[in-house]
Amino acid sequence: MLDKEKDVQGVALYAQFHKPGAMTQLLITPDGFDESGEKVYASLYRRIVTTHTPKKQWRSSTIRTAEVEEYDLEVSHDRARFADQRLSFASQLFDSLLSGKWEIHKEPIYLEVSKKDLTDISAVKTPTKLMYRINQSREALGFETEIPSQD
Repeated sequence: MLDKEKDVQGVALYAQFHKPGAMTQLLITPDGFDESGEKVYASLYRRIVTTHTPKKQWRSSTIRTAEVEEYDLEVSHDRARFADQRLSFASQLFDSLLSGKWEIHKEPIYLEVSKKDLTDISAVKTPTKLMYRINQSREALGFETEIPSQD
């Protein structure tokens, strides 16, 4: 159950995967409300950075199913069932990472998501403050910033 009044609307998941010569970065943001009180659906941000494309732009997509349109974020629901329906795409995503020989790098990072972050997401912008917090966390946790070598 979300609260329109709280600044922190939920928790995002950042994960990084490596293989020689490339790095995949994933960010999954939660449902929530933006600064104007509008509903913002969960999103998936992803990019593959290589030695040839070290500044690749993030691609985003909204995570929705037919059930999401009618889902009231302010009412308690069977969260496990809803999350299973909502994140069913993830099994295909992770299967493709495994079949592509990607290996997870360190542990995923969990970060708070604010109404400001969701305002950026609803405006189809990359949430720059959230990305800043990810980069600060990556640095503090010793994540490599260099792309793995192709040796």
